[in-house]
Amino acid sequence: MANVTPSQTVGPFFDRQLLWPDGGTILLPASGGERITLTGRAFDGNGAPVVDALFETWQADASGTLPAGGEGARPYGYGRVVTGADGSYTIHTVIPGSFKGPGGETYAPQISVTIFARGLLKAVQTRVFLASLDAINDDPLARVLANSDRLSTLVATRDPNDPKIYRWDVRLQGSAETVFLDT
Repeated sequence: MANVTPSQTVGPFFDRQLLWPDGGTILLPASGGERITLTGRAFDGNGAPVVDALFETWQADASGTLPAGGEGARPYGYGRVVTGADGSYTIHTVIPGSFKGPGGETYAPQISVTIFARGLLKAVQTRVFLASLDAINDDPLARVLANSDRLSTLVATRDPNDPKIYRWDVRLQGSAETVFLDT
């Protein structure tokens, strides 16, 4: 009988230089827009908080332009945050505008998210919409998921007590798993 190699967890083993002290504040060229805070928690398949996930985000500015340039080595529209001891994260940004894709399709206001976390062999990618379900109907991804209750896993909800705060929880597995994109 052959010896079985034990399974190994892949990271995350992030170099501390990958983390920015202000990585949760999205830098954008002076384009104005409504300032908001996106906050939430990351959970594993058992509902336990994921305390060491790295969220990388990319977004359009308030006018729907995908920004170029940036300050130093940090590109505009890009952020990087690590989840805390309770699985929480916080991102300070502006509501991105709708934008046109390469084929002319219109994309609803959204933030692209890549998540690196313990136990994942490769990062997962998803999106979070910052508009109601009714307002994202024309988005290509929303159309694909239109007849599924899974679309709601991609929609951040406004805090009823503070409309500048949006909440979006991520579930990496399980019954309410967030929709992840094949890349």
